[in-house]
Amino acid sequence: MNSSVMEEKKPVERIYDPGIVGYIEALNFQKKMHALVNEGISGDVFIFLQHPDVYTAGSHYSGDLSNAIKVNRGGYMTYHGPGQLVTYYIVNMKRRNINALGLIKMIQDSVISLLDAYGIEGKPMLNEKTGVWVGDKKICSIGIGIDRFTTMHGMGLNISTDLKKFNAINPCNFSPDIMTSMDDISGIKNDFNSVKKKFIDITKKNFGMENCERYTSIEEAATD
Repeated sequence: MNSSVMEEKKPVERIYDPGIVGYIEALNFQKKMHALVNEGISGDVFIFLQHPDVYTAGSHYSGDLSNAIKVNRGGYMTYHGPGQLVTYYIVNMKRRNINALGLIKMIQDSVISLLDAYGIEGKPMLNEKTGVWVGDKKICSIGIGIDRFTTMHGMGLNISTDLKKFNAINPCNFSPDIMTSMDDISGIKNDFNSVKKKFIDITKKNFGMENCERYTSIEEAATD
């Protein structure tokens, strides 16, 4: 056999769509997947889910943590809960030949494409306003963490989120009244699962995942 024609098998990328998952359970799963992706056992992993009510604080936040979970992502305090589509990106940037800014822009482009499909004009913002905005309102927050070229965490898109839940904090170090949702902008009740399905399709296209594996539970293939 001619070894020059032999190619290393590319690890298969994965999509997880497990429904509603507790934050700590999802965080532990991210860590498991991060190890597999970083070691080349798995291709990049994308997790699409909702959380029960929870507040989390990124590396820039230095205030009271009595009601929040401190995590190793960028940014300040934010809220996750029902009606918000959370997507975690376990991405090996070295294999994709991108940096953190490149990944953030890919996330923003995917969110903006989704919003456009629903007649909402989103705009990307960076630095202290990192995320996707509609006018002067923030509809999507983005914060990632990086360890050994592989990312964790990701974004939260408000679809039918109870925006009053942001009133207990200064989300992303802003006044809570800057937050908005797809329902709030459109004036109609958007079907969460339909929006999620559309976003998964957009993400697959934008990240070039034609032959990925798909799972509906974070227990599936967790240690392959």
